[in-house]
Amino acid sequence: MSCRLIDSALTIWQSGVNAVLPERLIETRLAFSGEPAGSPVVTVCGEAFPLRAGARVIVVGMGKASGAMAAGAEKALAPLIEAGRLSGWVNLPANALTPLRVVHAHAGRPAGMNEPTDAGVAGTREIARLIESAGPDDLILALISGGGSALAPLPIPEITLEKKALVTRLLSGAGANIVELNTVRKQLSRIKGGGMRRMARGRRLVALILSDVLGDPLDVIASGATVADTSTPADALNVLRRFGLADRADLSDVVAALRKRSRTLTPDSPADPGYENHRNLIVGNNRLAVDAACRRAEQLGFRAVGESAPRSEEDVGEVAERLIGAIERQRAAGTPTALISGGEPTVTLAPPEIRGEGGRNTQLVLLALIEALRNRKRFPARFIFLSAGTDGEDGPTDAAGAYFDDGFVGRGDGSAEEILAAACDAARRNDAYTFFQRFGGLFRPGATGTNVCDLRVLLVGAELAEGNRSR
Repeated sequence: MSCRLIDSALTIWQSGVNAVLPERLIETRLAFSGEPAGSPVVTVCGEAFPLRAGARVIVVGMGKASGAMAAGAEKALAPLIEAGRLSGWVNLPANALTPLRVVHAHAGRPAGMNEPTDAGVAGTREIARLIESAGPDDLILALISGGGSALAPLPIPEITLEKKALVTRLLSGAGANIVELNTVRKQLSRIKGGGMRRMARGRRLVALILSDVLGDPLDVIASGATVADTSTPADALNVLRRFGLADRADLSDVVAALRKRSRTLTPDSPADPGYENHRNLIVGNNRLAVDAACRRAEQLGFRAVGESAPRSEEDVGEVAERLIGAIERQRAAGTPTALISGGEPTVTLAPPEIRGEGGRNTQLVLLALIEALRNRKRFPARFIFLSAGTDGEDGPTDAAGAYFDDGFVGRGDGSAEEILAAACDAARRNDAYTFFQRFGGLFRPGATGTNVCDLRVLLVGAELAEGNRSR
């Protein structure tokens, strides 16, 4: 593989991620003026929030990026720290713990495990306590990012944390997308589905949100903790029925709780009184990362085409076929082309007894490789395809994703036919990580501190775009 071509792909991908690094995003959206010990003004995305004498800023957060977001808030509002008027608590993964001055960074789950834990429950109780302790003149800054659903568990009294985790595992294994998962999870939680919003009723709450959901639906990101819930317990029951889970004996208490809540709960409304001083603001998303990656690709001499999926994508196999088809369509273009896309395909997991290691991105790249190996004669001489999670994680592995290029066969230990057979077997068993570990191509950037879905880079054309010479 040309070092220059792979370096270009990695540089473009990293530029997209750099554009959505949370510390800088938050720091540039907060401002402070006035005397810290008097009645200063905190400005959030251009809107002024005066602090009366004695009022506090309370920072709470949940998600993979919440620690870095809190660091940005501490930098922007440093004078309030000196005056003892800023404090807070954020739940984040153990591998994303961030040194903070006064906001407590709490490990809500271990690295590589996207399920709720008892530690997450303890941290969420502290978040709830801080919100409910706020006075009407205080300002609550809620820092929310992807992974917040698993990092802020607070189950309704009728079910246990273990049962809630079981529901999530069963839905994920059945191929439920993020919208379907969150529809169920937020009906089983005291903080999701508008729970944090209800806790802050009558108070000032500004949520700064780094979106990990395509299209940025506020009621879905981190299960919509700070917005009016547009789904109902009946919707959650329908999701369970759709995936054949409503009649399972081990979920009988979950189904009973949802049925009871569907009879007693009234839907939230954004117009309900007590929420006039609430704001929900998107500070970063997949589109922002795609646009930044496109700009970097053009600087390197590629003709860049960018696309951010507006909603959860189709099955991972269909996405792979579509992306690889784009290689063939660019064959006659005559210009080095960068096809940058963002999205999140759906993966249906193999049965546990045959399931291997991997995640959404390694599975996508593996299926794309299979398409390329089956149709090698139709493709141009030079291309590379990289897909990786912007958070640096891809399932419960140490990889963010994987990549391959036109010269993949020839570097491995086997013929094209043998590699194709191994790839097909790995795809059937969701064992893409093991496949790329053997043949090469795993991408391990480590935790990035952000999370805006997946970012994919497909370079087609000459080995070295003209602009690369000035790098």
